[in-house]
Amino acid sequence: MRKLFTLFSLLIIASMALAACGAPAPTATQAPPSSGGEPTQAPVETQAPPAPASDFASADATTYFRPTFGEPETLDPALDYETAGGEIIANIYETLIWYNRQNADEFIPQLAESWDISADGKTYTFTIRKGVKFHAGGDLTPSDVAYTFQRGLLQGSTASPQWMLTEPFFGVGVDDISVLVDPEGGLYDDREALVAADAAALKAACEKTQAAIVADDAAGTVTMTLAVPWGPFLATIANNWGSIMDKEWVVENGGWDGSCDTWQNFYAFTSEDDPFTSIANGTGPFKLDHWTKGEEIVLVRNDNYWRTEPAWEGGPTGPAALERVVIKNVSEFGTRFAMFQAGDSDNLVVGSQADYAQVDPQVGEECAYDSATGDFSACTPVGDGSGPYRRYVGIPQVTHTDVFFNFNIASNQYIGSGALDGNGIPVDFFADEHIRKAFNYCFDWDTYIRDVMIGEGVQTLTIPVQGMPGYDANAPHYSFDEAKCEEEFKAADLDKDGKPAGEDDEGDVWTTGFRFQATYNQGNTARQTVAEIMAANLSAVNDKFLVEVLGLPWPAFLQAQRAKTLPIFISGWLEDIHDPHNWYVPYLTGTYGRRQSLPEDMAAAYQDLLNKGVAEVDPAKRAEIYAQVNQMQYDNPSLILLATATGRRYEQRWVKGWYYNPIYSGMYWYALSKD
Repeated sequence: MRKLFTLFSLLIIASMALAACGAPAPTATQAPPSSGGEPTQAPVETQAPPAPASDFASADATTYFRPTFGEPETLDPALDYETAGGEIIANIYETLIWYNRQNADEFIPQLAESWDISADGKTYTFTIRKGVKFHAGGDLTPSDVAYTFQRGLLQGSTASPQWMLTEPFFGVGVDDISVLVDPEGGLYDDREALVAADAAALKAACEKTQAAIVADDAAGTVTMTLAVPWGPFLATIANNWGSIMDKEWVVENGGWDGSCDTWQNFYAFTSEDDPFTSIANGTGPFKLDHWTKGEEIVLVRNDNYWRTEPAWEGGPTGPAALERVVIKNVSEFGTRFAMFQAGDSDNLVVGSQADYAQVDPQVGEECAYDSATGDFSACTPVGDGSGPYRRYVGIPQVTHTDVFFNFNIASNQYIGSGALDGNGIPVDFFADEHIRKAFNYCFDWDTYIRDVMIGEGVQTLTIPVQGMPGYDANAPHYSFDEAKCEEEFKAADLDKDGKPAGEDDEGDVWTTGFRFQATYNQGNTARQTVAEIMAANLSAVNDKFLVEVLGLPWPAFLQAQRAKTLPIFISGWLEDIHDPHNWYVPYLTGTYGRRQSLPEDMAAAYQDLLNKGVAEVDPAKRAEIYAQVNQMQYDNPSLILLATATGRRYEQRWVKGWYYNPIYSGMYWYALSKD
C-alpha cells in the first residue's frame, strides 16, 4: 500500500499513510534513554496441557475491545492510503474479490460472483452478486461498481492509492488522472488549475475513464478494459481502494454526480474537504456507529449481512459473531498494557519489541508461524499453560520502517533558524549527498536490532522485501562507521563555496554544527528509538550536531509529510501487492519520493528504470533492471534503510478465529469470536 503505512502498527511497527495540512504543535519526547531493554527469555515448554478454554472467559463476549495508537485519516476508500483507516474500511466496505483467508495471492469471489479474463489479458468481466444491500438500504448494482472505480480514478491525487489503477487503465507511467489532461504533469494535486484546464481535454479524460469501465445492469456485469495487460490487476482491486460504494448515497452526500462536466470539481480531495472522511455506507459485516476524533471508533454488526456460504472452508456465514468493535485511541503503551492486564482489551498493540519482556511472563500459549503452510501450527503451552495470554511468533513481515530525507524543506519550526548557524539547518540541507551518506554511516543497525528488536530482525538491504525481483542479499549497503560518517560530513559543502566542510576556514557544517527536529508518529516507540539512536550517534561524532526527537499524532504526522515541512521523518510501508513495483514507485517517484522533494533529474532516472522494470515479464531481466536501481540508491541515497522484523501478536486466550494475512491493514473482525 503505498499505504503508508506509517505503518500505523500492524503488528509491532506502526506505518503506511499521509495528508497535507498544518500540523498541531508537536509533543517533545523525553531525553533519549540508554539503548537497552533485556531480550525476551525463551519460554520454558512442558508437556502439560494448556488450561481449559473455559478458564479464559471474557466479561463481554459480544464486544471486541482494541486499544491502539493512531486513527484514520479518512474513511473514503478512494482516498485513504494508510493502515489505520484501511483497517476500518476493510470491515465496513467490500471489494469485488477478496483474499482466500491467509493467502495474499489467492482470490475468492466477494461482491463479484465470478469473473472472466480475455485471452490478451486486457479485458476483465465481473458478474455482480445479486441481493446485496448497502447499510443505508440501497441495492448493489453493476452501476454502483462502475461508478466506484470511475470516481476513484477521477478523484485521483498523489496522496491517494489511485496510481495503482491509473497505470493499468491508461498505461505505464500514468500515475494520476491529471496526466491525461496535461501529459507534462503540471496539474498534479492542483484542483484549481485542473478546473481551469482545456474543457475538451477534461471531457476527454472523463470519457476515456467511463469507456474503460462499463456497467450492464441488465446482464448484471461490469467490464473493465485495460490499456496494457497487467499481471497484478486482481491483486490491486482486491485491496481497500477497490471497496464498492453506493452511487446514489455518494451523490446525495456531496460526491461526484457522475457527469463528465463536473468531475474536475472533485479532483484531489483532501481528508479535510472530503465529505466521506467521517461517514461510511458499505455492504460489509460491520457498520460505522460513531467516530469521536481522538478518542474512539465504534462499529456495530450488520445484522442483514448477505453472506450465506463461507468464503473459505470453515469460514463464517451470516451476521458476525461479534456485535460491536470498539477501537480506542491510546497512545501510551503502559495504559494499553494495563487495560490488557485488567481484561479490558482483547489484543495488545505493543510500541516496539522492547515491550515484549513485560508481556511474556503472562503468556500461557504460543502459536508459531509455519512458512510451509502459510499459517500457524497448533498452539502449544508455555510453562504450566496457566497464563492468560496467547502469543503468535515468527510472523513474516511485508513491511519495513525507514528514515526519509527531505531535499527541499518547506520553511517551518522543525528546522530551527533555517540557516547554517548551529541553531537550525537550511531548507536544502539534505540536498547535499555527503550529508545523506553521513547520516547512513552514523546509524547503528546492530544496536537497533539487538536492543530494540531483541534480535528479531535483519538489516534491510533493498527497498523490496525478500522473495521478489529487486531483493538481493548481496546488494551494496551501508554499515555503521563513525569514521566514514565524519569523513562524509567533512566532504559536504553546504555553504556552496567550493570548499569541503573539513577544509573550510570560514566555517561550514563541520565547524558550525546544526539543529533540527526528527519526527515520528506518537505511540510508536520503535520509531522514537530510531530517532534517538540516530541523534546519539550524530552527537558522538560531533557535539555540535543536535537532533531533537518529536512525536506527532498520526494524522498530523501524515499531513506534515505531505506539506513537506519535515526535514527528516521515520515512516514505513506495507505493500499493497507482492510486487517490486509496489515498493520502488512509492519510495522513489510516488508517495515518499514526492514528500521528499526529490530532484527532477533523480526522479526521472528512477522513473525510466521503473517503467522498464514493470513492463518486463522475465523475472531475471527484471532483477537486472532493479539491480541498477539498488546501485543508484547506494551511490546517492535518498533514505536510510533500517531493518525488517519478524512479528508477534498478543491476544487474550478467549479470542477465537484470528489468522494472519500480510496484506491486511489490520484486523478482519468478521472471522473473530470470543468465549
